[in-house]
Amino acid sequence: MAKRNYSHHPGWLILNKPIGISSAKAVNIVKFFFNVKKAGHAGTLDPLASGVLPIALDDATKTIPYLVDTKKKYKFTIAWGQKTETDDSEGKVIEESDLRPSHENIKNAIGLFLGNIIQTPPRFSAIKIKGKRAYSLARENIEFEVPERSVEVFDLKLLKQSNESFAEFEVSCGKGFYVRSLARDIAEELGTFGHIKTLERLEVGPFKLKNAFPLETFD
Repeated sequence: MAKRNYSHHPGWLILNKPIGISSAKAVNIVKFFFNVKKAGHAGTLDPLASGVLPIALDDATKTIPYLVDTKKKYKFTIAWGQKTETDDSEGKVIEESDLRPSHENIKNAIGLFLGNIIQTPPRFSAIKIKGKRAYSLARENIEFEVPERSVEVFDLKLLKQSNESFAEFEVSCGKGFYVRSLARDIAEELGTFGHIKTLERLEVGPFKLKNAFPLETFD
């Protein structure tokens, strides 16, 4: 990868982050490509997730807090019947159930997750517990409680149910929201277990997936 002489004004670049790479690594690739001193992103995407990752270059990094507070939209798939330690398919399975929810029951349940709701972030998350990241404590098998938080869900809909084991959804949400927690909680409301199988961010504020650059652009 060759460095470029970045001679433009500070601004935002909208990346379509692929699966299998961290948000921090994606930012570093873009930072190196444009040969800028500062770069940062608005809203972390886990390696399992893909989609819109807004990256601020140079002095545009000062505006990151404003974008973090904006509405976000995700498409995601829940795999029913298994609870994992990370609430996604990367974690170890810790509980299982044979129950698979019906289409009608799913549609009825998701109405309970609209508006202002109370959510507990995953134990494997970047929130800080007494100065340490929750995922660090979880990896060290340290016992700790994750505090609940109030989050906002603007819209939540069931897109399709391809078979009894998987269902695809779309959610629009506010700041501090965890889609992994939503998947876990929907499953629990339905009397079973569930975790995120796929996750794609479609929008962050005014930035949309259709306008995002693939990472290969910066090879």
